[in-house]
Amino acid sequence: MVIIGAGGLGLMALEVLRAMGGRGAIVVDIDPAKRAAALAAGALAAVDARAPDAAQQIVAATGGARAVLDLVGATSTVSLAIAASARGGHVVVCGLMGGDITLALPVIPMRPLTLQGSYVGTLQELGELVALARSRGMRPIPVTRRPLEEANAALDDLHHGRVVGRTVLIP
Repeated sequence: MVIIGAGGLGLMALEVLRAMGGRGAIVVDIDPAKRAAALAAGALAAVDARAPDAAQQIVAATGGARAVLDLVGATSTVSLAIAASARGGHVVVCGLMGGDITLALPVIPMRPLTLQGSYVGTLQELGELVALARSRGMRPIPVTRRPLEEANAALDDLHHGRVVGRTVLIP
């Protein structure tokens, strides 16, 4: 499994994967601090998404990714997910950064490749996730608490990728 985006959602995805009995994941991010946090949280490896050979690194580590979870959803991350996918690979895009992709249509049937979008789950799925978290003792993601007066600084940190985990503003 490959997880693109090692922020709070990426760390949660690693924890859910572990709770479901998964062996681990390769995590991809542009931020060295987030890659380090993912490794500390149990990622098998971390790849710099901006490396010119990022797709080749993923293929070398996985033999070609069978499952990619893109928590960013940008042109560059979806393109990387497709380039790193194996024959029969499944790419799920959850992130909403935006952009567009140009895809040679023969890639889909010749590999064969599945490209799927997912934004929210059902109420039943949420219940299953909560039950999984309770039964498997999932570790919480890092949470930084800041006073409400620091809201602008917190948004600036988020915008510049300086947040690992989540930030909660306290009134």
